[in-house]
Amino acid sequence: MEDKVFEKEMIDKIAGKIVSRRLSVPAVLFMEVLKPLNFLGAQTLNFFGPIIESLMKPGNRYYNFTEFLEKRENIERILQRIEELENELPPKPKKKKKR
Repeated sequence: MEDKVFEKEMIDKIAGKIVSRRLSVPAVLFMEVLKPLNFLGAQTLNFFGPIIESLMKPGNRYYNFTEFLEKRENIERILQRIEELENELPPKPKKKKKR
């Protein structure tokens, strides 16, 4: 149960930051291209885990994050959440042309 809550929090946090910075298009393109390599990326993060964890605060959830990345369906869920948040945004105001 706690894993599902953590996954939902991570999806919302990642998608929210991407959409708030208006980087949806490049992020979706990047994730779609690298989706087949998500397991390899997660294993690379596991390999460097002891070094990275030594630089982080105690009690972090680094290895939970790497497990989260191992699951391909989570990448798809992030993409879906980005689309949902993007559709909720108000349209970007158009700039007036200077004459």
